Amino acid sequence: MLLTITNRTGDYYGDGSSNHIWETHDSDGTLIAELYVSTARNEIMNIWVAEDHRGEGHARALYETATDQMDVFHAPAAHRSPEGNAFAEAVGGESVAPYACDCYACDSQED
Repeated sequence: MLLTITNRTGDYYGDGSSNHIWETHDSDGTLIAELYVSTARNEIMNIWVAEDHRGEGHARALYETATDQMDVFHAPAAHRSPEGNAFAEAVGGESVAPYACDCYACDSQED
């Protein structure tokens, strides 16, 4: 299967946010996976892979492509889903510093 990774900027499905977006499409143009990284802090905002393509390395490929082009940071641990935390641990890389966020979850984390 021939896959193409593209990069663009845009919001997250109409929410008005500003993101760098990497997407994987198959040869038919079907969206396989996407990675959203905020333009403000280069923080991963969302990673999605089509259910029938999970476990094939698409999220890792998008992350590696993105980090080849710019600094990309994982969300603070308190902001991650269990799946997001597993992904951060699997691919490695730095996280946005909790002190850069003023939410309760980050304030209540132990250093």
